[in-house]
Amino acid sequence: GLTLEELLTIYRVQFPVMRQYEADTWYDQNGRIIFTPSKGLVGVGLPRTARKADLKNGFVFNVDSPDWTGGDCTDQAIGWDDVKHLQTGTVSVTFDDYTRSDEGERRTVIWQAPFIKPDREDDYKVAWAFFAQDKESV
Repeated sequence: GLTLEELLTIYRVQFPVMRQYEADTWYDQNGRIIFTPSKGLVGVGLPRTARKADLKNGFVFNVDSPDWTGGDCTDQAIGWDDVKHLQTGTVSVTFDDYTRSDEGERRTVIWQAPFIKPDREDDYKVAWAFFAQDKESV
């Protein structure tokens, strides 16, 4: 069979691009991506830095957190760099979503702080230990 170290080596050697993207993909407390540099997930989460074009395109941002020092979000674009430090509260964006119809629908995405970055290698180690223990009890 495969050892844990072999599994980790396969991940490191065979999936370098995925590894690079995952190294800077962040999730909220509900498992939603709030930021990713992945080229395969364009439009998912916030951009790294605020884009004024988002305001021109009808995006409305809101931050509800005692950690927020950016003031009122009215007419203010927000990027990941602006909110990544939040320890509590929510960040939201409302926009016209055209993924289901040509007419579009107004949609709001809400992210719950604090934001986390999982580590696939650590997750593999935890899963490996769990299944190794389970195998011993059989």
